[in-house]
Amino acid sequence: MAQRDTPCGISLGVCRLRITLLDDLGAVDSGPDNSYVLGDLVSVDVTPNIETGTDTSLIGGCGCKIASFKAPDTLKRYDIVITTPIMSAGLESMLTGGTVLMDDSAIPVPVGMSFPTALGCSEEPPHIALEFWTKHWVDDAQDPILPWIHWEFPQSLWQKGQTTVQNDFAQPAFNGFSRKNDAWGDGPYGDGPEATYGNPFDIATGGWFYTPTDPPDADCDLATIAASS
Repeated sequence: MAQRDTPCGISLGVCRLRITLLDDLGAVDSGPDNSYVLGDLVSVDVTPNIETGTDTSLIGGCGCKIASFKAPDTLKRYDIVITTPIMSAGLESMLTGGTVLMDDSAIPVPVGMSFPTALGCSEEPPHIALEFWTKHWVDDAQDPILPWIHWEFPQSLWQKGQTTVQNDFAQPAFNGFSRKNDAWGDGPYGDGPEATYGNPFDIATGGWFYTPTDPPDADCDLATIAASS
């Protein structure tokens, strides 16, 4: 069989997003309702947060430069913004830690939520593993062999962002930032990079990979995934 050309396409759109609730040490939370898949997204913004390296010069008594030094800039984390029009109590409560309001039906469903209270100095919002899928686009079509790009940030923390309510569709936003997570491993879903390609791949600080595996189906309901990774 001929070797396939190295994939070298373009990321197009953002078609699915999955969040997984973690415990404080970064492992998948052992409780129920620890997973959620969102299908209707507007955008996911990922911005490297850079610590600028020290830049110093030694100037002589006659005003001429004697020496100069610039330390390398350092990546601290990634700042992430999710924008979605969907008002989902499950999604928002998982990201921010608010309390879900359930209805009184035979099988209760989440119909609202209360905003979380201010955190104390020793408290943090929920720890979340974030994944999303974009199309792998080549020329004028989606790649038929590796149709998707799977992005992973194995740990992140979130707060609710700005929501403008006006004579238009609202687009709530959530603001978060990444953290390294050695406990995530290849993830608990069987579609991580090592499960897909059989090779060890350290994605503890985040990353992306081309994949033949379709994104998970979106669902407004919370789901439960076994606490193993």
